[in-house]
Amino acid sequence: MFYGEQFSVSFSGTLALSFLVGIVGGIYGIGGGAIIAPYFVTFFGLPVYTVTGATLLGTFITSLAAAVFFQILAPFYPDMSVAPDWLLGILFGVGGMAGMYLGAWCKQYIPVRAIKWILAGVIIFMAMRYALDFFGS
Repeated sequence: MFYGEQFSVSFSGTLALSFLVGIVGGIYGIGGGAIIAPYFVTFFGLPVYTVTGATLLGTFITSLAAAVFFQILAPFYPDMSVAPDWLLGILFGVGGMAGMYLGAWCKQYIPVRAIKWILAGVIIFMAMRYALDFFGS
């Protein structure tokens, strides 16, 4: 319940989406929040403010679990760089936390429509970069 409003989403839909995002996140080495949040806003119709906290928590938990898992795997692959770079990860985390607080503060002053346009722009930009890299430009 947020601001007196109650939202609900499909349990099986959430589980299936989380599973698919987990696979993609595992491949790319990301927590998946940047993938799952737009889906919840776009396809499940949830307001951005209802998705933010859960997405950040989910990203933190899955990222930490993945880092520990890869650290455990590292001795089994001595010729490969499997173990996480903990200093770089901590720097990402500190920067992410600072950005999270700044974003939460800014969200009070930026209309939801503008946030959706910014998110759409970022997604389109990344998709174009992937397409250009794929086709060799």
